Amino acid sequence: MASWLQNLANWYDRRQQLKQPWQQLRYVALDIESTGLSPSKHDILSIAWVSIQPPAIQLGNAQYHVFAHGQEIDLGQSPTIHGLTKDDFIHSSDPKQTFAMLSRALNDAVMVCHHKGMDWGFLKQAEKVYGIPMKPLAVFDTLAFEKKQLEKTEGAVRKNSLTLSACRKRYGLPDYHSHHALTDAIACGELFLAQGYSVNESELTAKHLLLKR
Repeated sequence: MASWLQNLANWYDRRQQLKQPWQQLRYVALDIESTGLSPSKHDILSIAWVSIQPPAIQLGNAQYHVFAHGQEIDLGQSPTIHGLTKDDFIHSSDPKQTFAMLSRALNDAVMVCHHKGMDWGFLKQAEKVYGIPMKPLAVFDTLAFEKKQLEKTEGAVRKNSLTLSACRKRYGLPDYHSHHALTDAIACGELFLAQGYSVNESELTAKHLLLKR
């Protein structure tokens, strides 16, 4: 019973925090590069995150980690994979320590990503493997947000119009080299801020921050 009451209290506290103007909340923009798209079958190669306190991205707090998974990475015919070379894997991070850091960063923050289905799936898998809870206040999916906006304004979503680069272009943001976790985390954070300041404050809070985890 005590556990049930604590979960209820946590849920209520989260709801109350999310009722604040969105600019008063703290956010963590995150990106994951992996060996494939299935969290249960593939591995995370690199992960990066950066804190956001609107309107600023706190670059001094950015984190970037590479995982070698205790074995030599086969890059096949390419000298790089997701912007990583063999030398990057020499100085790899410990996954359990890294996810513990991320768990602390996400506490009382809204997680921001571009494609919740994949990034959140990999984090839930890491939670299961390492026993480290990932409990952000909510998850803001910049891709899902943009899809809704395009459906409102254009009635349909064109092919390749929801890539991180394509979404950024619509807000006049510069094009970055993609498929590097740190660059993409920052790019996602910038896109989030552009999206947030482009719409009505109450609309953003009510319709897009209260997403189920």
